[in-house]
Amino acid sequence: MRSLVVPVLFALLGAAPHSSGAAVGVPAPVLAARSLDGAQMRTGGTSGKVTVLNFWATWCPPCRAETPDLVTAYGRLHARGVAFLGIDTTETAPIVKTFLSAKGVPYPVALAGPDVYNAYGIAYIPTTIVLDAAGVVRARWIGQVKPDQLARYVIDAQAGRSSTYVSPNQARIDGLLAPERFPFDAATDRRNAAVAAAQQAVTRADALAEHDSTVDYERTLHEEGALTLAAGAALRDHAATAAQRAKGLVLIAQGDGDLNEWSAAAGAYRDALVLRPDSPPLVAKLARAYYRLHDYDRMIAQAQRYTRLRPRDGDGWADLGLAYQRARRFGDAAPAYERSLALLSADAKQTPTQDALADVADTALDAANVAVSLGDAAAARRSFALANAYGDRLGAGGQYATLKRNVKERTQEGLVAVALAGRSGKPVVSVAPWTGPDLPGSLASTLKYRLIVAAPADATVTLRAQGLLPEWVASFCADGLCSPQTVSFKSPAEGVKTYEFQLVPPRDGARPGRVAITVAGGAAVDVPAPGSAQH
Repeated sequence: MRSLVVPVLFALLGAAPHSSGAAVGVPAPVLAARSLDGAQMRTGGTSGKVTVLNFWATWCPPCRAETPDLVTAYGRLHARGVAFLGIDTTETAPIVKTFLSAKGVPYPVALAGPDVYNAYGIAYIPTTIVLDAAGVVRARWIGQVKPDQLARYVIDAQAGRSSTYVSPNQARIDGLLAPERFPFDAATDRRNAAVAAAQQAVTRADALAEHDSTVDYERTLHEEGALTLAAGAALRDHAATAAQRAKGLVLIAQGDGDLNEWSAAAGAYRDALVLRPDSPPLVAKLARAYYRLHDYDRMIAQAQRYTRLRPRDGDGWADLGLAYQRARRFGDAAPAYERSLALLSADAKQTPTQDALADVADTALDAANVAVSLGDAAAARRSFALANAYGDRLGAGGQYATLKRNVKERTQEGLVAVALAGRSGKPVVSVAPWTGPDLPGSLASTLKYRLIVAAPADATVTLRAQGLLPEWVASFCADGLCSPQTVSFKSPAEGVKTYEFQLVPPRDGARPGRVAITVAGGAAVDVPAPGSAQH
């Protein structure tokens, strides 16, 4: 996949240049953000409430997977005076609004700039931070947080104490990475053996942490970083050749990165490039460091440098597109992604591995998000269609099962977001096979779909199901209520409404025929036949 590799249980995000932001036990920085309607917001300090901050994005698969648990936790904790706030720094309001409606997120979400992630030391998302009533950070967790775990953090915060959670597997990792096990100050042979052993220990710790949601990833990263930094310094300081010194500098940079000290990491990568000029892997690593610093101008320069060194590398062009996208230079991002997709598609055609297919699908989703941000519906449809064409070829199980499902969800959300951004004044309806949990009482034989409507705020919208065969029942369900055959509602302030649309058969195995949903003042949309995909 791409040179910007991310862990399985969380997604890479630009991070603060220093790791001390919003550490457990210290007052949280003031958070300045905007509501999804553009109003200025400020939080932090003494709020009088325990507050759960969740840093996330719709493009982040584990963030999407975590959302139902956060909705559950909110339902349990909000009544006890606990405030929730989601924070997204990389996306535009239409994309976020559509996702929130589709997933039924009941708590507020704000849009913020990279300075907020810097202030809070956010390296990966999702990251959840719990503040006590006085605004002191009482817990931090990278990765998906479970409702029971979050409830424990809240109990501690309400009591004014900090939380730590060390699972048995985390304790094993702590022992494996204990610095006293590695004599970096020994004679040459023992020192070199210690450097090799430290790298093996980090690899082993990564294997223990993979797919384990009980591991404290921030704690583990810091332990790995301290060990890798010490190993790199030992190698650099006793290097006999330029190649050995460069290897030591790379280890130092990796250690600094794990410690969230990305300014130091960038400096080490620059020093290594002096010794190994125009090394494509080092250029890619330096671009990654600038990404983590939110220094998008320098990231763009290094990504451009990489594409000059390896012009046939589709992942390199995707990283250039990402750099422009994060800099909100969407017009420049679009052609970079287009070049990337041409190269990646050619590679996948020649060698259609699951990795290659997933690379095209994932990059096409990024390109589609750029088109959404530009309000270019035609380009968005092309990119989403490409994502679906390759996503459909991914296996239903295995490591890309989540991507396969998310392609469908993000396609539907993105196309509605384009309509929302366009603000044509006419209702827009999108329908796709249901991917969320069923409503209570749903039958296994029921055909279920997710229906999203974008319409001007406060507009009256009427939906009707047409083309039903005899004895079939259509049902529009939302907010705990279901309406047969037709439903009318006032569009909410955010302009997006989501329904679970159901087709109930008269008997198992019955086929529904061609069903369409019509909207007064808008166009009709066909309901996908069972087993088909809505692109």
